[in-house]
This record gives sequence, structure tokens and C-alpha cells, in this order.
Amino acid sequence: MKNKFVRFLLIINGILIPIFILFVLGNHFKNKFNSNDEFNELKVVETEYEIKQSSLIGIPNSENYLVAEYAKIIDDSEFVVEEIEEINLPYEVPKNTVNLIFLDKNFNQKRRLLKENASIKSMFISNAYSHNKDMIRKITHLSFYIAVEDSNGDGKIDRRDQHYVYVSDLNGENLIKVSDRKIKQYEWVNKNKELLLNFKTESSKPKYGLYNIENKILSETENITTNK
Repeated sequence: MKNKFVRFLLIINGILIPIFILFVLGNHFKNKFNSNDEFNELKVVETEYEIKQSSLIGIPNSENYLVAEYAKIIDDSEFVVEEIEEINLPYEVPKNTVNLIFLDKNFNQKRRLLKENASIKSMFISNAYSHNKDMIRKITHLSFYIAVEDSNGDGKIDRRDQHYVYVSDLNGENLIKVSDRKIKQYEWVNKNKELLLNFKTESSKPKYGLYNIENKILSETENITTNK
């Protein structure tokens, strides 16, 4: 009788113990998969932005004013230091600038530089920090580094996309793309009548382009002599 009872207990244990082990393992893997799902959900959450405007800044050699619109990350944390984004306008633009607004001398909005918000990585004005009035009077155009297409295919236009050089009048009119080629850097030369472009190339040999503002012609060459 005693032997039968012992065999009965062994049989019961042989059934219950595997069931218990399977139950514990099942809960473990279930929790692991749930945590992975939560992690994956966190990864796909996009950063939220709000559109802000910079201070009103006067444009050199012009009666016009400029305001930059830029995307700023929404941060609900309690201790956030507000960054001064527009400190170098109109010679630079705030990070993540999406458009520029031009106003006349009476502060009436005249136009937006871009028809639709995109990405303006930089803005360059010749003789930016000159105190020479004659040099300032030679400023006739503005230049920008702009992306209007989602070149990397991530679903948005931002600083990671391919930017190109554009020029406009001092009031934001007549915005023109200077070249479809990628560049390393550019600068105003020849008394602000031309833009010197340093193209990106696969070879170590440099290639340059000289864009004439008046006739809107780009001349490409390997050697350029300019009169700055």
C-alpha cells in the first residue's frame, strides 16, 4: 500500500513539475516579448517640433527686415535652458530654419522666401561685418544653402537632405538656384558681382564655378582668378 502511494506521488510530481516549468517559462517569454514591443513602440515615436520665429532683423543696404521661422523641439522637462537662436541674423540662420519672412520698412510682410517650408541650412551676406559704408553699399543680393526635396527618403525635409546654393534680391524676390551640383563651400567675389563655388568631386583635383549675378551664367573651370 505504501509503495502504491509513493508511486502515485511520483506520477503526480512527474506531471505537475513539467507543467509548472512550462508555466514559468511561458510567462518569462511573454513578458520579454511585451517589453520588446513597448521598446519598438518607443523607437518609432517621432520627435515633436513647434515653429518659432526669430527677432526682427534689418538687412544691410536695404529698408527691408527679416524674420526666420525655425523648428524647435518641444521639451516638457522642467529644467530647460532656452537657447538664443537668432543671435547672428541676418548673417546666419537659426538651426532647423524652415523659411524666411521679408518685411518692408513699415514692418508689413511682403513675402516668404520659400513657397512651402523646407530647410535653410545657412545664409551668407558678403562684407557681413564690414564697417565701411562703401562696402556695405555693394551688397545687392543674399545667398542661401537650401534643400527643397527629401533627398534621403526619410519622409521629411531637414538638415540631413542635400542642400544647394540659391541667391535672391535683398527683399527676397527672384530666388534662383545657382547650380544642381554639390558644393564644398562658396563665397562672394569680384565686388559682389559673382559667386565662387568650390564643387565636390570624386578626384583630388579641385573644380570651381563662377556664377555671374547679372547674366545668371555659371562658368565652370579648374582654375579661377578673382578680384575680391
